[in-house]
Amino acid sequence: MAKSKSFGTAVTIGGTAIGGLTDISITGADVPMVDITTHDSTAREFVPGLKDFGSLELSGKFDPANSGQDALRAAVGTSAAFVVTLPNGSTTISFSAIVGPCTEDMTLDGTVDFSCSCKVTGDKTYSAT
Repeated sequence: MAKSKSFGTAVTIGGTAIGGLTDISITGADVPMVDITTHDSTAREFVPGLKDFGSLELSGKFDPANSGQDALRAAVGTSAAFVVTLPNGSTTISFSAIVGPCTEDMTLDGTVDFSCSCKVTGDKTYSAT
């Protein structure tokens, strides 16, 4: 399996590159356990529920002129297509996500930063060429 550094990872929303990113995180998949215990059971019984592919967490340097950041803010509350491209250029992760809260952070002695949390909906597709 090819190894890859993370510096240079790119993210697009609807085909538009999101600029100024400093941190990109896709939280891991989770499978809830569904309790199927009945009065006939001798112990608790469970079956796996539907997979939850987590969230896409983005943060970076706020740039009001960046069309990708504009697209991200405009998509809050809607589902959008995301593609994360690793710096090796041959590996992508594609999925739809509901764009959640996007915030701007202006600390007293720092830069203007932004963050956005997007909830993955449906499956993720991994592609390696």
